[in-house]
Amino acid sequence: MRSTILIIDNEPEHRDILARLLRSYGYAVIEATPSSAFDQASVRRPDLILCSLSLPGQPLWEMVRQLRTLPELTTVPVLGATVYTTLIKRSWAQAIGCTDYVEKPFDLDRLVERVTTLLSAMPMAA
Repeated sequence: MRSTILIIDNEPEHRDILARLLRSYGYAVIEATPSSAFDQASVRRPDLILCSLSLPGQPLWEMVRQLRTLPELTTVPVLGATVYTTLIKRSWAQAIGCTDYVEKPFDLDRLVERVTTLLSAMPMAA
């Protein structure tokens, strides 16, 4: 069974580029806006969440906190995407519940490597 990735970004173009890339590697992809992310995650139950750390409207830590309230998502990796690359930003991303982060603009090979690594670290479903 192929893994499902939920992409959360406010920019349709960004979601589309990421979705096409990840689909080309065989992943199933769900695209969501920040406002639809919780509903999409609770219904579709992704194996990994790829989320922009720069979302307008709702603070990211609140979104990650809400996603983590769903019992089936407590262990799902959250890969934050950010233009900020300082150690402070990395610490902040982890403190708000992200498993890891990747830098924007994306090095596409690095992004796929991170996704693959996070998914391979997940325990197999029973």
